[in-house]
Amino acid sequence: MGKLLLILSLILPIWANAQTTASYIQAGNAKDKVKNYNGAIQDYTHALQLDSTNVNAIFYRANSRTNTGDFAGAIADYTQTIRLKSDKGEAYYYRANAHSNLQHYEDAVKDYTTALRYLPNNADIYHYRANAKSNLKDFIGAVDDFNKAIQLKPNNADLYTYRGVAKSNMGDNAGAILDYDRAIKFKPNSSELYYYRANAKAALKNYNGSILDFDKAIALNPRNAEAFYYRGNAKVNMGNNQGAINDYNQAMRLNPKLSELNHYLANAKINVADNRGAIVEYTKAITQNPNNAELYVRRGVARLNIGDKVNALADLNKAIQLSPDGYPEAYRARAGIRYDNKDYEGAIDDADFVIKSNDKDDGAFAIRGNSKAELKDTVNALSDLNTAIELNNRNSYTYYSRGNVKRDLKDLRGAVEDYTRAIELRPDYMDAYLERGNVRARLRNFAGAAQDYQRVLDNSPRSEEAYLKLGNARALFRDYQGAIDTYNLGIKINPKNTAFFIKRGVAKSKLGDTQGAARDFNQVLRIDTGSAEAYQNRGNLKAGYGDFEGALADINKAISQRQSEEAYLFLGNAKAGLNDHLGAIDAYNKALDINTNSAKAYYFRGLSKAYLPDSLSAMDDFKKAYENDPQDEDVFVYRGLAKFALQDSINAIQEYNTAIDMNPNNSDAYLYRGVAKFKLQDYRGAMLDYTTAIQMNAANKMAFLRRGELKVQQRDSRGAIDDFTAAIALDTRLRQAYYQRGMIRVQVSAEKINGCMDLSKAGELGLKEAYDAIRKYCN
Repeated sequence: MGKLLLILSLILPIWANAQTTASYIQAGNAKDKVKNYNGAIQDYTHALQLDSTNVNAIFYRANSRTNTGDFAGAIADYTQTIRLKSDKGEAYYYRANAHSNLQHYEDAVKDYTTALRYLPNNADIYHYRANAKSNLKDFIGAVDDFNKAIQLKPNNADLYTYRGVAKSNMGDNAGAILDYDRAIKFKPNSSELYYYRANAKAALKNYNGSILDFDKAIALNPRNAEAFYYRGNAKVNMGNNQGAINDYNQAMRLNPKLSELNHYLANAKINVADNRGAIVEYTKAITQNPNNAELYVRRGVARLNIGDKVNALADLNKAIQLSPDGYPEAYRARAGIRYDNKDYEGAIDDADFVIKSNDKDDGAFAIRGNSKAELKDTVNALSDLNTAIELNNRNSYTYYSRGNVKRDLKDLRGAVEDYTRAIELRPDYMDAYLERGNVRARLRNFAGAAQDYQRVLDNSPRSEEAYLKLGNARALFRDYQGAIDTYNLGIKINPKNTAFFIKRGVAKSKLGDTQGAARDFNQVLRIDTGSAEAYQNRGNLKAGYGDFEGALADINKAISQRQSEEAYLFLGNAKAGLNDHLGAIDAYNKALDINTNSAKAYYFRGLSKAYLPDSLSAMDDFKKAYENDPQDEDVFVYRGLAKFALQDSINAIQEYNTAIDMNPNNSDAYLYRGVAKFKLQDYRGAMLDYTTAIQMNAANKMAFLRRGELKVQQRDSRGAIDDFTAAIALDTRLRQAYYQRGMIRVQVSAEKINGCMDLSKAGELGLKEAYDAIRKYCN
């Protein structure tokens, strides 16, 4: 607060001890009148050389020294005056003013108090003592002095003004506003008064009233940088961040050295998502104050918002180094970065710190819960996410995260509920639509899943990730052509994205397009010669058409590049195809080492154990597979295959029935049930199942093969040939189909040549008995 300490020379009657002394004093008085204070001092000094005890000369020289700013010299003269005339109240008064100007506020208060004994009705002395007390932070004492001054001068605007300032400083902003109101009645055009009242209103969170007063202060004094500055603060609190930015910029133009201006300008910019602009301002603020931890926190958050995690992490680390306990938000932000960097233990440590500081911080519980989920601590993860939602049931991300945990815990319906709640809170939450679609597909709600996937695609027509996930989801519920169509659209956007080719190759293989699948995997290897995914999927493709040696070479190449659950599953399947069930079991064990919850690894291993046979252990594996994924009907399909291998066709059929109940569109379940019925000589039932399998999946080559074999038995040669031909069209390497078709054709003279060619092709593909048939029928 400014000090209103105007020191005036007092022109008093001259009572000279000698004519010469009096003349010097008169000369000094005359020079004081024209503000020639240095000349006056010289005259008073000459007078004192003639009469060193002349009180008036000493007192006047003290006044002149005050007016030149020589407060120390003035104090010495006032002190000498008091020694000579101890009851001279003005000497105490003016010495107090000099002390105040030197910021000797305690000495000033003592002198003002003494002066009031001699000048008890002097309002200015109360005023100035109030100022000194304010500077000593004795605001109660200051207000008391202003009260007394106002009693003496009730129409003095300055007294109300500075009493208002004192009240504000002691937290009585309502009382301060009343004082400013009175002062404005006396001085309606005082910019300073509106400025003070604006600050008091802001302190009471009356931001609208505060802004109106700042407007008035600025209209009266457009050069008041502080008024723009604090109006900007009020606008931020009203949510008008762009208006605040305009005010801060104007304050910067008027006074670029205003304390914390860059800081608050940066805060406003981050609030309007101008993170890059905020970073520039935070950097300037840090240059001015390099040890301010908050600035590093804020800049770190801004950098995080633009995806610059490396520099954001450096800023947050610096903030924590400067103030280890001061900014829990630094730990929270760093926890998020550590989570994204897969440093889940570090993320949990940071979240723990935040929660210890504030056990109501829902964000910290959410991060900790997600980190625990990644570490497979799903029970505690769910507990943390439940707590986060209890603390804040409006956070869409927390519901989404809990949905993921419920999905992993196989609570699929609970997961759908959480994803739905996340979407209600945030209708454009594409990840939530996608995951809900995936879970709906697992629950066999294909219509709902399709709606979710289409919503993702409508929202992101050029998003590679959206096309990839949408394709994967369509493949998940066996819409392989739909998946291929989706991957094609993704490839148009980015023809170098290898994931599209790999996934499209897998989908093509499911439709029997082995050549198209092989082309896709080979294309990936042209783009990335070390792609483990391409090698393992090409190997799996080879196993599918019986080239198990080629399959093993590719899959082992993939494993040498990168070990994965899928690679070991494919390796196990290839070894099982070679009847190396012990080798297959070893591969499945390695898959389980990578993912202990792999339902596929358990049911594949269970099937291999059935071929050993090790029925008890096999059934235990199927039990574990079901525990890990009770919604996967393939658990029952493979348990049916195991029971069939164990010569238990009747119970195998029961397993296939369960799979069909779970998913009436599972083509393989009908196929294998047909095989079991065929073995039990239920040929009509087998025929119906084979036909249904083909209806469910027109690319099911084995269904065509088995139906063709049944038609052979039923002497429907033409129908059999058609089915074998269909199987070959789906897989040109299906040697059994060539053999069966050839065996029919060689029995008909008009077809014998074609039949022999079929047998030759079967032999070429590795079927030994084909050559026995050639020797018998074709030579």
